[in-house]
Amino acid sequence: MTLPVYMISGFLGSGKTTTLLHMIKESKRRGLKTGIILNELGEKNVEADYFEGQHIKQLLNGCICCSIQDDLKETLRSFKDEDIDLLLIEGTGVANPRDIEDALLSLEFIECFDLYSMISVVDGSSFLEFQNIFSSNKEVRKLLHEQISCATMVILNKVDLTKPGVLSKVEKKINGMLKQDVPVFQTSFGEIDSEELFEKRYMRSNLNSRQTDPHRHNHSTIRSIKIEDVPTLNRIQLNKWVENLPKEVLRGKGIVEFKETPGQFLIQFSSGKLRFERIKSREESNVIILIGDGLNVEQLNTSLQELATGS
Repeated sequence: MTLPVYMISGFLGSGKTTTLLHMIKESKRRGLKTGIILNELGEKNVEADYFEGQHIKQLLNGCICCSIQDDLKETLRSFKDEDIDLLLIEGTGVANPRDIEDALLSLEFIECFDLYSMISVVDGSSFLEFQNIFSSNKEVRKLLHEQISCATMVILNKVDLTKPGVLSKVEKKINGMLKQDVPVFQTSFGEIDSEELFEKRYMRSNLNSRQTDPHRHNHSTIRSIKIEDVPTLNRIQLNKWVENLPKEVLRGKGIVEFKETPGQFLIQFSSGKLRFERIKSREESNVIILIGDGLNVEQLNTSLQELATGS
């Protein structure tokens, strides 16, 4: 008996983890035991609170489509003998889902795992900006195309942040990248009918039509950096720092403390928005992880420390 697998891809900050959490919640409601493979570019997952009590295996400090491909295969082997009903895989925001697909369809795993769906999550509010040759680089545009073109369904997310005229342009652009009959669902906060989300859409009969490209790893300059020992700030200071981040910063998240409020908070930065959420557990230290193209950790750390001291 093969194990159903759902793969979730999408660019940085599109809402992949939100979609993953929806699927975990629905699986629990259905009485299904779920295995999770979660991949992060950084060496720390600051969103660990979201997955408390879950059967999760994390692949950190690299991308499962290239630098830790062997780790992915080893993790898949470990799930072959687990007592679970389905497996959910979330790649990094710069992962090429075709490489994960290749692993699942290899001779070693094709009789163990049944790929049900390749779900691509798209941030409608920033998609056109990432497609613009003047505001993004070729690597990002190619990666977005690959994440969409291999999808069996697309979640066009953050429509609440997207003007109607822009949204229609985004959908037209996406439809031009998709295979025939691939549905696009417009959502806010990743909310989508569970039947649509869990439907089996990947067909092995289509394998012969798959396109292969031996030179797919195209995110060589996109890296994560970690700013450690983040000083205690107030919200205004942190907002100011985020507003002045270089445009090369594509995504940010971390654990911080505020002067005006006790406790630690998870911060999320994407699509020009900064969000805060109190966390339950106590982390040893405050940390901010930024993902982007050619980031200078020393400069970013210095600017944060200067803001905290008022220098």
